[in-house]
Amino acid sequence: MGGSRVRDILRLVVVLTGICVVCSFSLAIVKKGTEERIEYQKIKFIKAPALKAVLPEHDNDPILERVKVKIAPEKVITVFPAKKGGKLMAIAYETAGDGYGGRIEIMLAINVDGSIAGVKVMKCSETPGVGLKIVTEPWFCDQFKKFTVKDKFILGENVQGISGATISSTGTTKAIGEAVKWFDEIMKELG
Repeated sequence: MGGSRVRDILRLVVVLTGICVVCSFSLAIVKKGTEERIEYQKIKFIKAPALKAVLPEHDNDPILERVKVKIAPEKVITVFPAKKGGKLMAIAYETAGDGYGGRIEIMLAINVDGSIAGVKVMKCSETPGVGLKIVTEPWFCDQFKKFTVKDKFILGENVQGISGATISSTGTTKAIGEAVKWFDEIMKELG
């Protein structure tokens, strides 16, 4: 009687393990099969509008011509080149900073001369009416257009923060300040 019980338990363990293995493989296959579609949807509905807002006039498709650039041993970013008549005019890439409500995802565009072409907050979870003003108040992101990649971004000195949204303003400013440091490496990589 005791051996029968042990056999039943072992059979149950084997069956449940088999089910788990089949489910795991199924999920892995579905994930692999939908990865490209999910990435396409993110680009189409989140990144494309941001690219349109920050890049100067161009006649190519920066999304189709996007390239991966290694900017540090452990960091690879996607760069969206804007060209006119085949000549590189600007590049855009993503950066992120910490806000009060979580990560602030930003699209940053820089002209080939190093001047900032545009900044757009793509995604954030900041408090409506306060921290969310980094999105709803266009002047905040527009003020970065007066800078180049060689400038320092200092909140309260040459960058005006949003009253009541110090953490959001600081996170955005720091993220942009860090991201402009990648410009030379990206341009070298793009040749």
